[in-house]
Amino acid sequence: MMRSVLVAIALAALALPQNALACVYSQRPEEVGHASGQYFAKEMLAAATYADLVLVEDDGTRAMDARPTGIITLRTIARFKGNSADRFTVFGNPLTFSPDKQRIFNAPLQHFTSETGQVTPFSYLEERPTLLFPRATGDPPPPPIGLTSCSPPALMAETGRFYVVLRDAEGRVLNRLTMSNGKTASPNHAAFGYVPVTLSDDDFWLWSVRMAAAAPQEAQELLYLTPGSDPVRVERDLRAAGATIRAAYYARGDFIEEVRPSPHEQTSPWLARAADYLAQSQRGRIGDPHHGAAEFLRQKLSPMQNYGTGLGYEVAQAFTRSVRDVQQATGTPRLIALEVAGDPHALAGQPFVSRIAPLDRELDRLPQVNGTDEADTFATMQRIERDIWLLNGGAGNRQGTLP
Repeated sequence: MMRSVLVAIALAALALPQNALACVYSQRPEEVGHASGQYFAKEMLAAATYADLVLVEDDGTRAMDARPTGIITLRTIARFKGNSADRFTVFGNPLTFSPDKQRIFNAPLQHFTSETGQVTPFSYLEERPTLLFPRATGDPPPPPIGLTSCSPPALMAETGRFYVVLRDAEGRVLNRLTMSNGKTASPNHAAFGYVPVTLSDDDFWLWSVRMAAAAPQEAQELLYLTPGSDPVRVERDLRAAGATIRAAYYARGDFIEEVRPSPHEQTSPWLARAADYLAQSQRGRIGDPHHGAAEFLRQKLSPMQNYGTGLGYEVAQAFTRSVRDVQQATGTPRLIALEVAGDPHALAGQPFVSRIAPLDRELDRLPQVNGTDEADTFATMQRIERDIWLLNGGAGNRQGTLP
């Protein structure tokens, strides 16, 4: 039965005006358990266009008194839904030097329970798009962010840690969910769009998302460009045709990066800025993501433990593969495809469009660690442990690379 206790939750981290009223709820939220976690994972994965396990390469922290960039750079480790690029960005705040990072990182997912037993998510974290590119003279300011006393905290991340990220059709972190009680559907429920991976006994979210991703999924289609196409001319012609470019995809060898400005920036021409952004985006970052991730995983790998979800070696295997992939990401980035709002097939007649298809990336859903027999599987686990040891500085390795 619904509790009659009134719980006032003031989100002080949002720096709301002093005269703002605290958000009031008719019951106290409860922690999400394994059963409700599986239910939420199924509902949220159905609503998402992309679902990925990612590594935070750069949380936007910069040296000395420099302001954080407000941009979090993520590398895709495993794909559960959609064909995400190998690297993409979201907007958020850094946690690397925050004194509260452990509390924030380990904060539980929560939900409400109605009188009929229906569970609905409690507000978690929220992406607040600002500016991907430095503001040039004459650029209009971004629109103000509409915050209320009920707004959840802004998205936060720590370099070198893993997260499960769900994104919507516009590539933004999922934050709105339509849910049904069996009779009526109600929109605008919160979503768990950006959840840290702890690999603890209570870490069920990664496992739940992985299990919910078993069904076949449709992928977002892109405009693939003819090699050598001029980005400025392509953007001019697409805008003349009424198209809005949401994202651009660049290849460095077999490694693909996504550049996705905020919705405000998408209203003006922006492709000319993308190449410079790719060259400058992670310059001056603080912290080695490979070392941080390896230090975290080294504590989780042991054949004598279950690591809560049993996914420790699977995460480590996917991570070490991504390290080797990113080592090959050299050379000048080359524009290969664009994502546009609406139906891309309406633009198939443009002379610079070579084909319309999803990004050339396969779903892998975090492959299991296995071998031809038990001995072969154990040998694979040992190789993974050695790779993690090397990335953590073993054998004098300070470069964050793997052979």
